[in-house]
Amino acid sequence: MNSKYKFTYCKYLLLFLIGLSSCARKQHVRSNGYYLGNSYIKGNLVVSDSELDALIPQKPNRRLLGLPVFPYVGLYRFGQLFYVKEEKQRKVIEVTQNYQKESRLHENNPAKLEKIQRRYGKKLDRAQTRVDKGNFWMRILGEEPVYYINGEVEKNAEKMQKYLYNNGFFQSTVTFKPDTTFNRIKINYFVTENRPTIIRNVDYVIYNAFVDSLLTANKKSATLVAGKRYDGDAFEEERVRVETLLRNEGYFGFSRQNVTYLVNDTLTNPKTDSVFKQVDVAVRVDMESNDSELARYTFSSINFEVLPPAGLPDSLFRKNVSNFRNIQYSFTDKKFSTAILDSKIQIRPGELYSQQKERDTQRQLSLTDQFRFINYSYKLDSTGHGIHGTYKAIPLDKYQFSTDVGLNVIQLQGAPGPFANLSYKIRNVFNGLENFEANVRGGIELVPGFLNSDDIYRSEEIGLNTSILFPKLLIPGNYFSRKVAAYNPRTQVGVGYNFVRRPEYSRTNFKTALTYSWQPNVNTLYNLSLVDLNVLNTSRKSEKFSNLLDTLFLQGNNLRNSFLKSFVSDVNFTYVFNNNPIAGPPQHARYFRLSLESGGTSQNIFPAQKQLIKYIFQDKAGDLQFYKYLRWNVDFRKYWPVGRRSSFVARVNSGAIHSYGDNNESPYEKYFFAGGSNSVRAWLPRRLGPGSSAPRLTNNIDGTENNFSFEAPGQFLLEGNLEWRGHLADFFGDINYAFFIDAGNVWSFNSQQKEQNIKASNLLKDIAVGSGFGIRYDLSFFVLRFDFGVKVYDPSVEITEGDNASGKRRGFVLDEFDFRKPFKRTQPNFLNINLGVGYPF
Repeated sequence: MNSKYKFTYCKYLLLFLIGLSSCARKQHVRSNGYYLGNSYIKGNLVVSDSELDALIPQKPNRRLLGLPVFPYVGLYRFGQLFYVKEEKQRKVIEVTQNYQKESRLHENNPAKLEKIQRRYGKKLDRAQTRVDKGNFWMRILGEEPVYYINGEVEKNAEKMQKYLYNNGFFQSTVTFKPDTTFNRIKINYFVTENRPTIIRNVDYVIYNAFVDSLLTANKKSATLVAGKRYDGDAFEEERVRVETLLRNEGYFGFSRQNVTYLVNDTLTNPKTDSVFKQVDVAVRVDMESNDSELARYTFSSINFEVLPPAGLPDSLFRKNVSNFRNIQYSFTDKKFSTAILDSKIQIRPGELYSQQKERDTQRQLSLTDQFRFINYSYKLDSTGHGIHGTYKAIPLDKYQFSTDVGLNVIQLQGAPGPFANLSYKIRNVFNGLENFEANVRGGIELVPGFLNSDDIYRSEEIGLNTSILFPKLLIPGNYFSRKVAAYNPRTQVGVGYNFVRRPEYSRTNFKTALTYSWQPNVNTLYNLSLVDLNVLNTSRKSEKFSNLLDTLFLQGNNLRNSFLKSFVSDVNFTYVFNNNPIAGPPQHARYFRLSLESGGTSQNIFPAQKQLIKYIFQDKAGDLQFYKYLRWNVDFRKYWPVGRRSSFVARVNSGAIHSYGDNNESPYEKYFFAGGSNSVRAWLPRRLGPGSSAPRLTNNIDGTENNFSFEAPGQFLLEGNLEWRGHLADFFGDINYAFFIDAGNVWSFNSQQKEQNIKASNLLKDIAVGSGFGIRYDLSFFVLRFDFGVKVYDPSVEITEGDNASGKRRGFVLDEFDFRKPFKRTQPNFLNINLGVGYPF
């Protein structure tokens, strides 16, 4: 190799290593060139560290294992060696010119123009990103250096003091002291809050009888309350509350600027004690504008317009205009049912203006999955007190095709196998905002055999699911449909087929369902399935497998039911409340889910249908099984934020199933199970219980017992989880950690093995306990989870101690965990790995 090139490569390598160690200084760094270190807040007693820390915009660079080494800064500097900003800017100009040139060539072809716009839009975004954020090393792998700047720290201290003042600490002080450590400076902020200020009285000054009565009737929702600490945010929240309340009652011209405050200091008042300062607040609601009283507005007209695809002019399409219930509809390129759109539009001509109804309309239209975006605009009529409201929407593509490929990962034994999903969607199928979806899924898995855990077999599965989603409730009459019209009502009709083939059996499942759903608000959801039908048939079973199922059935395991020819029908209802935010930092939140299910209900009403179903399925031998059962399930979760990126979560999950009828059994899929990544994580999935019964173990080829692999169904479930979640590191996403304690079990009601049955006297003794830790890789759109659980208390464990002890139960098994071989599953207690996608709860 040429010595010149050798020198160049060595120089780049040396610069890269120096950058990783972050020992070299750039020639144009900030003042003293010290990196910004961590910030520490001390002295605050009432206002939390997380509130004050959120006011600091500068965050220190990531280090390596807490050492004064900044690898991501090194990668950023390495990328700068190859980055020329002028070249990237020229690329932006080049892409723009090519777009303009190609657009002129196809200006008379709307479909082609739309494709060109999408293609060049992506190219331009990528080119501009490279200008603003640098090359791959700089924006993806690296991290721009963050230096200590004294002026910025002074501004942070000022912001903290203003924040404290805004929260009632009028005499607070905030100082800071830099502390140099190696090549970085950490900052200590010292906070002195002093006495807080309390609101003594709140009075409203309103010269309008109707508005006065309106605010008095809604006094409970006020954010300014006597006896609470002075909080500047509460003043602004009260302005928003009054504005929203009045705008929902027709006061279109009213704004939060019409709400002003007069705060009277009562420090000289003898009633003021020595602990708190007190103030009186007068809230003035100004209802006058230009010497005339603010009027209530009404809607003069409502227009709904569907625009052509994005970027294409209206002149290329024919416009279809119609009128339905005094609302004018204008469709360009595509037509939609005016009756369905009318049920989504909450505002009506002739009615008073309502800000809430205006926004609810926009939300309801967005939830139909028909429009790319929906915009609302208005203008006043000639009277000055009437509103012409207009909604404009751009439709989504009518046809949508997507594919999804990946690997199925078996948590027990076995190996990953490939799968593929093909999805096809047609929007607005019958011009009534309906969506048709078809999904084909095929997969191959390498799974352990039922008969011998040492044997690995290939399992093949293929399924087809189709559904039509209607944006209304398909029920006779219009009364209930009108009642829930503002609640995003939907009706889903689905049909599906699934086929599984393994060496032990081949099984098919035909299913169909009719489900109604409605959503009164963003936190609440109702689901009602009046038809939920499954027809299961096992067309082939090996003799050994049949014998195994019979043996398990005698031991109280109802796995055999899953391989009988069965007709399973039920009616079910689900209520869900969830105010947990989808994204962002953790918040105080609750999740509650109630599920009620009645199987075989129609057989109680129409007993003759049983014979009709047997005739339809040609069941001459009488093998078709029918089930009658009642089932409930309750899942409650509570979330507490602890700091900016940590939280504590508690969960309780319980349920029961009661079977009645001819065979007094339930479908196997309706039983409850414990253990696994969303349950008690120290146990393998669905392998805990029932009660204190010992697990059924599989055998190796030599006849010795292996780890257990048979599921343990139960009729009653009770489990709880406690989990602490925190942030560990950043690496192309958030690496989070968790520590958890899980407890629970399942029980039977009438098993022949008494240790499986639930008894009030043994309930606490039968509850298994596991603990462990987890690592979660959160990419915002995808969470990969690894949870490691170990058994602490196992109700199925018994040992013999001493000559006089015939059998003494000892449930605590943590001392049986071997730290030298933590993952060896043949030992009594091992570290169980749970792989999951998403958080467990």
